[in-house]
Amino acid sequence: MLNTKQIRMASGPVRPAAAYTEEFMETLHRIRQDHPQLSSLGYFLDTAEQWFGWASEARPEVVVLGPDLPEELILAAGAVPYWLLGGSLFSTSWSDDLVPRDTDPVSRSILGYIHRPGGPDFSESLFLIPLSCDSMRKIAYQLKQEGKKLFLVDIPPEQNRRESILQWQKQMFRMMEAVADHTNTRVTRRRLIDARLTVSRARKLLSVFLDLARGREDLLTFAARQLVRTSYYYTEDPEEWSDHLEILCQELKSHTARLYPRFRRPGILLAGSPVLFPNYKIPFLLQEIGLDIRECVDPAALKQYGTNTGRILQGGRDRMIRAIAAERYRYNASSSFVSNDAMYRYIIGSLMHGDIEGVVYHVLKGQIEYDFELERLESLFSDYGIPVFRLETDYQYQDVEQLRIRMEAFAEMLEQNRYQEVKQAQ
Repeated sequence: MLNTKQIRMASGPVRPAAAYTEEFMETLHRIRQDHPQLSSLGYFLDTAEQWFGWASEARPEVVVLGPDLPEELILAAGAVPYWLLGGSLFSTSWSDDLVPRDTDPVSRSILGYIHRPGGPDFSESLFLIPLSCDSMRKIAYQLKQEGKKLFLVDIPPEQNRRESILQWQKQMFRMMEAVADHTNTRVTRRRLIDARLTVSRARKLLSVFLDLARGREDLLTFAARQLVRTSYYYTEDPEEWSDHLEILCQELKSHTARLYPRFRRPGILLAGSPVLFPNYKIPFLLQEIGLDIRECVDPAALKQYGTNTGRILQGGRDRMIRAIAAERYRYNASSSFVSNDAMYRYIIGSLMHGDIEGVVYHVLKGQIEYDFELERLESLFSDYGIPVFRLETDYQYQDVEQLRIRMEAFAEMLEQNRYQEVKQAQ
């Protein structure tokens, strides 16, 4: 439950470093408490705790802002990506003097983390920055002014044009060259194959895990599922991460016979702005009022589909690079696209499961680009007879009780819809 300490912590004067630590530890503690029966979940909690708690020891070679870039190409060029995704309310305080207050919280959180006192040493890092929104362009400019080493990537906004894919592929070649020069690595076909197999295995196991966990909130809450998925970006060893995910999948299968009936709570789809660790106030709130998040659609969701190693690994090195780049572009759900067709198709696939009864469309203040997609999605959900609730918030906790009242009304409507359907079927 979102407790009064968190709300007080967010509104009162606190030391940013202490508040930051308490924020992510509070989230981890709640997830641990909710899952005493899953011992193999501990690795993923520990991975997140180590990434956030031991940041001062990090000396990242290559830093990637956001999930839009294909990590296979970075791994093949000699670096394990150090991902910065945002997600922390209290890391935004370290960017207060750098960007306007109304900048979206994800961008503020990323920039704040880079300037965290006693944080990682970024002095020798190469920053890979996809220019997915205006705020990311401002971050790039700020880091350039500070003398950071950057490689900027434009995301062509028209996803279905052949010219866009070609433009993206050319940039991926240049990005690999920049990373390889930085790490003093020669990119070979063998390195590409190894990187692709590593990433493909992680994505396949993630897909299995999400299928096993779907609709089983009594065994694994959405917050825990999201933490497992996001922890991929916190590991220094993707192979080890995959090994532990395989163990977790086996443990989930062993609990199958003891599950409660699947449809006891209304199932919803959560879409829009990404829900990022450690700010899980929305998943925790939805869990408390009795809604089951069956599916989450955000810019990281579609990565699990990039697993076709047979087709990707054909031909020479350059052909493989082009194939990996094109796949990532087609399966990208970046908010930078004028028409987010990959996300739209993903949502249609989610609806085919038949267990989505409502949609919560989450919009963080300042991320207006997600609102542009809402009208088309509302039309889609209307065709399926599925109600949509638009939820606008930020990383602060003061609005929790107000959101609770509105979401409880939405949950009650979904229950009434279910009751009416049962009544009509009798």
